[in-house]
Amino acid sequence: MAILLINTIGIVTRLDIKEVFSLVESVEAHLQERGIKIILESTLAKLGKLSSPATHLNKLKADLIVSIGGDGTLLKTCLYIPRAETPILAVNMGRRGFLTEVDPQEMLPAIDRCIKGDYILERYIKLSSVAGRKKLPDALNELLIASTSLSKVMGLKIIKDGLPVTECYCDGLIIATPTGSTAHSLSAGGSVLDPKLEAFILTPICPIVPTPPIVFSSMNRIQIQLIKIKNKARVSIDGQYQTSISRSQTITIKKSKHYASIIRFSKNFYNRLRRRFPLAIAE
Repeated sequence: MAILLINTIGIVTRLDIKEVFSLVESVEAHLQERGIKIILESTLAKLGKLSSPATHLNKLKADLIVSIGGDGTLLKTCLYIPRAETPILAVNMGRRGFLTEVDPQEMLPAIDRCIKGDYILERYIKLSSVAGRKKLPDALNELLIASTSLSKVMGLKIIKDGLPVTECYCDGLIIATPTGSTAHSLSAGGSVLDPKLEAFILTPICPIVPTPPIVFSSMNRIQIQLIKIKNKARVSIDGQYQTSISRSQTITIKKSKHYASIIRFSKNFYNRLRRRFPLAIAE
């Protein structure tokens, strides 16, 4: 694999932990010694009173981005950065950090390994979706469709490549990538998809009639039509972006042409899965 030529590193963090700011200061000093340019996400720079150049996340262009936080920080970074395939090193300062790769004490050595080319670059498929004529941001984890009225069942018609598959009456529907299959989809009864699969899974939430999750090939185009709903429905992407849709709007979902690129130091997906579910998956 070609080594990344790293001249610029972007920093994105969660903002509700004070320790983050001192951690970023240590990264600044570490990279300045190595002649690496640093760009901070603008809110981080303002709240931390940091002096490095800063820009909004949707304008942050770098050779490598260091995401400091939990899975949510990584998902937000993947959702909004302007170059979708920019490699990301994810540092865990969250509760679970299932998608992250290193802990804070390992961060500086990990950055040095990235600079030297000592890493594995894993690519993760994303979902592209359109609601009516409105293009939505690509999802690394999942797209969730739910009613805007609490405790109101919604009716959904699922169509694959123009052919009806089923109708489902439920509280909501999750369409997840292999990455997202270990998150809300799994909690709702979906299966874990191996990250190498080019597929995604549709998992109904609390269906009135038992409706099993369905795995589709990433080559398929899936359409979701609202056939019974009192008000509007809400669409959430990776828990970071939300919009409302009306009954007349069909949601069309397919594999995105873009990938997320995550830095790894070992091929340890099932090790991470065991840490996520230590009682369910034996060593």
